[in-house]
Amino acid sequence: MIAPEPTSLNIRLPYVQVEEAIAAMIEQMQPGDQLPTEPTLAKCLGVSRATLREALRTFVERGILVRRQGVGTFVASRIPTLEAGLEVLESLDRMAQRLKLTTEVAHLKTDERWATPAELLGLGLSETQAMEVLVVDRVITVENEPVADLHDVVPLTYLRQTDLEGTFNGSVLELLLNRGDLMLSTSRTEILAEEAEGHHAARLNVKRGAALLKLTARLYTYDDKVVDYSISYFVPGHYKFHVIRKVISK
Repeated sequence: MIAPEPTSLNIRLPYVQVEEAIAAMIEQMQPGDQLPTEPTLAKCLGVSRATLREALRTFVERGILVRRQGVGTFVASRIPTLEAGLEVLESLDRMAQRLKLTTEVAHLKTDERWATPAELLGLGLSETQAMEVLVVDRVITVENEPVADLHDVVPLTYLRQTDLEGTFNGSVLELLLNRGDLMLSTSRTEILAEEAEGHHAARLNVKRGAALLKLTARLYTYDDKVVDYSISYFVPGHYKFHVIRKVISK
């Protein structure tokens, strides 16, 4: 849904009043609603586009609005942003629990089959090797809003479909940790920004072409074996990463 255009004002608004006018408009909108274009909004509020952008930026920084490059500006979800440090590997379910939020698993699909050549490379094996794997596809929702589309490939020696029977909270990591016999060491992760194509756009309820955070990860044991190869897509407005970087003096 696109928001109705605000009533045009005959006087130029001071900066604070611009923020108040935008806040009042957002208050009448729902999460996911799109704001009018910047030229339309600037004209209706009687301000320059530079002033408008500065006012909108404050709402984006506070997580109230989400900008999607080439698409527009949207009202963000009302749920708190899930934030994680890249130096620690933790499931979405545990992060949500800390905020007292409810997570659910949607679009769950599991399959036991032979790994594809690309999956074998992801598991640190040669394309010519053969390995049976468990593939787990699902979407994680927080307070009924989709926040992540997850795809894991795990050798059958570590997990099978029967291990997901009962209550599965969506975390393959926790299933592996609960085995008790795996000495998990590190997760090596590549992070990219990627446009949502049709499949992920539909599952995450975003527009095609919207920016998503793509994480490609390999979970290693202490003897350097890959026990989980995963490709995950996160909605930026719902999920935020940070990293603590050490300063090295000369």
